[in-house]
Amino acid sequence: MTGAASSRSRVHDPTSTGRGVRGPALAAPDAAGWSPDAVPRAALRHPSSTPRAASSASGDAEGEVTVVTSMGDGALEHPMRRTGFGLALSLVGILAVTGYLLRQWSIGAVPAWTIPVAAVSVLAWAAVLAVPARWRSTIRVLLFAMVMAGGVVAWPTNGLLIVPVIAGIISIASPREPGWLVWTFAVIAAVLVAVPPLLAAVNGERGVTVEGVVSIEFAVMVALLGGVNRRQSRARQEAAAELAQRTATMREEQAKASTLAARQSLARDMHDVLAHSLGGLVIQLDAVEAQLEAGKTDAALARLGDARSMAASGLAEARRAVEALRAQPDAVASVSSADLATALIDLIDAHERLGGRIDFEQLGTPRDVPADLATALRRALQESLSNARKHAPGRRVTVRVTWTDDGVELTVSNPVPDASPTDALATSGGGRGLVGMTERFGELPAAQVTARRDGDEFVVHARAAVPR
Repeated sequence: MTGAASSRSRVHDPTSTGRGVRGPALAAPDAAGWSPDAVPRAALRHPSSTPRAASSASGDAEGEVTVVTSMGDGALEHPMRRTGFGLALSLVGILAVTGYLLRQWSIGAVPAWTIPVAAVSVLAWAAVLAVPARWRSTIRVLLFAMVMAGGVVAWPTNGLLIVPVIAGIISIASPREPGWLVWTFAVIAAVLVAVPPLLAAVNGERGVTVEGVVSIEFAVMVALLGGVNRRQSRARQEAAAELAQRTATMREEQAKASTLAARQSLARDMHDVLAHSLGGLVIQLDAVEAQLEAGKTDAALARLGDARSMAASGLAEARRAVEALRAQPDAVASVSSADLATALIDLIDAHERLGGRIDFEQLGTPRDVPADLATALRRALQESLSNARKHAPGRRVTVRVTWTDDGVELTVSNPVPDASPTDALATSGGGRGLVGMTERFGELPAAQVTARRDGDEFVVHARAAVPR
């Protein structure tokens, strides 16, 4: 039997559940600099399942789970030494049967031939206690000897040797043993205990009564029922332990997935806030440097003012991100259509201040959207414009927001240059913005985002359902 030896470990279980990364893979042209090879594939994979350990668990009010990992089939449970009480009871039974049998033999109350047969049963009983639990075949043989020898002399010893018969049948009735073996032991024992009194009755011996035979057979039946009950009880315990094991494993996997999701969310926010703000500052400072070299001091000062405004905007964005991380999530929070339009226009204005050219149009009737969808749309536009500045500087960008009956679509396209820029800004990306964009839309219902080359243009297309 398994489960005797165990080790304990504690696994923290956060209250939130993680969500795996979903959404389509991003295909991108080399010319625009958005190569799929630049996207960290590890970030697109769902966290791998952790190896399962045989375990049992119990939760507590603090959200922690105590995992008891089983040692497996190698740590077998002994049929008679499962507890100290079981061992003590077996030892007392062996001593009591041996002592009473010798006393009965000394006064001539039992035939002499029963002593060696009874000794086989009692010695087999004692050997079962001494044999290691991993020797299962040996234990089966010893239990068989207990039951068979005890059954043969149960009647001649005035029912004394029915005790090891009962102990043997109960011990063999383990969930680890096949059911047919338990019934075989019981049937053979029932036959053997009935043979001596029947032979005695045939030979005309006195003292054989129907009540006596029925009582000794009843003892075998009680042993069988007790063994079956023990077997079912152990099976229920093992089923409960297996369920607890699965629950503990699932909670551990959820904790790891939740931790990974939190880290991915934090990485997205850090990238969206820092990378775009710092990228804009790089463009502004490059322009300041060029204007100073050309002697255009006034224009350089104006650019420095824009850079300062961008830095302040980035700082405010960082503060909003921190506040959003600290705040309790509100699944029903919504953003008005006016606020969403303002957020998108702000990004477009910032792109134009950085020297970009843009065509913007909105089709359909805008309406309020959930906060997470508004964030995903804003971040998708922000990432698309940032990449256009990196990989297609000076090219006109087309932005179109389309409202349909069941959702909203965002399309951002820009021409693909013949040769990729080689400046520091163009080569600074690592594909993490695209991964974050995919993850954000992957967490929305009925949402999808793609980024790929379409002819001479690079197109980012995102769509999501808007609940009514």
